Amino acid sequence: MLSQAKDGLLDELIVFTLRYGGFMSKPALKQVIQSVLAAAIGVQSNANRERDFEQGSLSSYLIVGAIATVLFILTLVAIVSFII
Repeated sequence: MLSQAKDGLLDELIVFTLRYGGFMSKPALKQVIQSVLAAAIGVQSNANRERDFEQGSLSSYLIVGAIATVLFILTLVAIVSFII
């Protein structure tokens, strides 16, 4: 009975490793920026969205999203002030 439990646990570990590529780690800053920009223009893939929700921290996405929003607004202000 103990060997069956070990086999079951080993099978779950193998499935987890194949599914997630090993133990979950936080996404790198580059991945967070790519995810925020892709989500902003509406081209985020389902696989990346799932990775973000399962592995990422909310604070990193909020901070990068806020910075991207401020940069976008400043760019629009600069373009309009240049034209006028």
